[in-house]
This record gives sequence, C-alpha cells and structure tokens, in this order.
Amino acid sequence: MSIVRKVAKKMYATSIAMSNWKNGVGPKIDAKLVDNVARSARMLSVPYGGRRVCVYTAKGDVHVDLGLGECSCAAWQMSGIPCPHACAVIKAVNCNVYEFVDECYKITSQQKIYGRTMIPVATVDMPNPNNYWVENIASQVFLAPPLTSRPPGRPKIKRRESQFQNR
Repeated sequence: MSIVRKVAKKMYATSIAMSNWKNGVGPKIDAKLVDNVARSARMLSVPYGGRRVCVYTAKGDVHVDLGLGECSCAAWQMSGIPCPHACAVIKAVNCNVYEFVDECYKITSQQKIYGRTMIPVATVDMPNPNNYWVENIASQVFLAPPLTSRPPGRPKIKRRESQFQNR
C-alpha cells in the first residue's frame, strides 16, 4: 500500500471520527478541560475590573484576563486550553468553558483540515512491481554504488592550535 493511500485512509478515518465529538472539541482536549474544571473547584475568584479577575489558590494568587485570554501562569497562552485558574473564572462568570478554547482545537477548524479528500498522483509511466520476473530483472541494467577505497593506516588528526599556545 502506497504512502498516499495510507495518508488518505488516515484522513478519512479522522474525518469520520469527528462526527462523534461532543462539545465541539476532540476527546483529548475535552478530557483536559474536564480535568481543569475539576481542579478549579477549590479556587476563589474575585473580579477587579473589566474582565480581569484575581484567582486565589493554595499556592498564591493568579491574575486572569478573559478579554485577552491570558493568565499569569501562562499555561492558557501556551496551550490554547483554559488552565484551572481560567476555568474557575469562567465558571464564576457563568460562561461556557468550551467557548474559550483556541480555534485550532474546535471542530470547525478540524473539518477544514480533514474535509477535503486527497487526490492520488497519477502513475502513468511508473513500473508495476508485480510485473517483474526473473528474466526481466536479468535483462535490466542496475547501477552499482561507486567503489571507494580508504587509504591504509590510521587517519591523520588535523589539530587546531590555540592562539594562546607558544609555538
């Protein structure tokens, strides 16, 4: 099976698997979000203007800005998935956590990636490997690799002298 067909099969399988996605994101991202929401249960969030909120945890306070999609722990900016601090704020504001996931993880972006089918490359003049017989192989000319010979003995070491060394 050619590589193009393997890739096409994989892309088709992925596009079919997307029909089973819940909440508009993939199952791995969904699992991470559920874990982050569970970890945010014991965090206290206090708004201090606009969409900025201070989240108090056992390890200290963290500042979250929902408008910019930023958290001072930088996990949200790095992964595109709301961190537990951001999940605590999103729950306090009564919003949906899945709305704050980066666009690249959502099903609409994934459908754009896997939506089109791949057109295989036409192999008009390419030989068929099933048509080779012993007689056909014997009559063909095969290129051998070039003969190279190493000189006898141990190779010389080309040492670079330091500029500070006495000559």
